[in-house]
Amino acid sequence: MLVIGVVVAGVWLTGAGRDETPTEDSRAGIDALRADLEREVAARQEAEEALRRAEQQLAIKNAEVSAFAGDIERQEAELLALRDELAFYQGLAEGAGEDGLGIRGLRLQRTGEAGVFDVSFQLYRPGLGRSVDLRWTLEVDGVPADEEDVVTLDADALGLDAARTLEDLRLVRNQRVRIRLPEDFEPRHLALRASAEDDEDLEPASERAEWGRLLEGTQ
Repeated sequence: MLVIGVVVAGVWLTGAGRDETPTEDSRAGIDALRADLEREVAARQEAEEALRRAEQQLAIKNAEVSAFAGDIERQEAELLALRDELAFYQGLAEGAGEDGLGIRGLRLQRTGEAGVFDVSFQLYRPGLGRSVDLRWTLEVDGVPADEEDVVTLDADALGLDAARTLEDLRLVRNQRVRIRLPEDFEPRHLALRASAEDDEDLEPASERAEWGRLLEGTQ
């Protein structure tokens, strides 16, 4: 009986040793895998952060390039406008189109008060030879409140209290006046006319433009 007990005990001890070794190896393998996974996660996070920083820097560079390109386009547009202005005034001084008057730069601008608008424009006459006295007028056509027919409002109906004459016009003169529309009046067009007071041979000038287009040009 003693021999059998010793053998059984030996077999149990041997078996226990065989079961315990794979368990420790498995834990070591799991720990190694966990460490590898943590390193991979950390490396991925670091790569994603580096990518995010690179994308931010690229977006900043792209914005700078776009802004720079926009500045160049604006400067080119301003330069072109200046060249046009120079050509215009040079033509006036040289007397190009000396037989007539001209209207230029007709614009509308809101004042912040309902139904009240500022109108700006230029009147010009080519040539340095002599000056001329002018008279001008504004009209607005549109539809009054609760009506369907189009009516025309003259300068008096627009509340235009500015003097509508220009004395001694030579080359060009800037004008800015304020008009007031009746309540709930829907404007359609603005018309400007100018003519010489004492020179029938000088061709008059007129311009008629859509109200909305004139407003869009000042936005």
